[in-house]
Order: sequence, then C-alpha cells, then structure tokens
Amino acid sequence: MAKTKFEFETAISRAEEIAGSIEQGRIGLEDSIKQFEEGMALIRQCRQVLNEAELRIQTLEASGADGAVPAATMKTVDEA
Repeated sequence: MAKTKFEFETAISRAEEIAGSIEQGRIGLEDSIKQFEEGMALIRQCRQVLNEAELRIQTLEASGADGAVPAATMKTVDEA
C-alpha cells in the first residue's frame, strides 16, 4: 500500500470524528475498537509532528539574531 502524505490538520479532524462516533455510540463495539486503534495511531503521528515542530522552533530561537545555528542545539526527535 502506498503511503499518502500525512497532513496534521486532516489527522486531527479525523481523530475528532472518531472520538465523536465512539462517544455518541453510533457504531458497534468491534468498529469502535478498530476506530480507537486508528485514532491512537493518528494521535501518535500528530505528537511526532508537534515534537519535530517544537525542536525546529527551539533551534531557530537558539540561532539568535544572526541566524547561525550552534551545532550543540541540533537534536533529533529521539534525543528529546
């Protein structure tokens, strides 16, 4: 299966839709579990995107006015 581009806003919207379906009882137990799993996967992806964005912002802030990025401030998400 080909991967599609992950879009943060779309993922958040889908997770909210899933939560609403489960909370309102519009779907059965088996479908609720499947959708819950889908929602959790979306939340994990969204957290990853937010962590990466936070690191980018921290790097930009650390670079100061001259725009130079100190090597010590460069981290990967796994290091955070």
